[in-house]
Amino acid sequence: MRNANFRKFIIYLMIIMMVLSSVLFGLSLFF
Repeated sequence: MRNANFRKFIIYLMIIMMVLSSVLFGLSLFF
C-alpha cells in the first residue's frame, strides 16, 4: 500500500516537472 502511494507520488512529481518545463519553454519562446 505504502509502495503504491509512493509510486503514484513519483508519477505526479514527474508530470508536474514536465508541465513546468513545457511552460517555461513556452515562456522563453514568447519572451
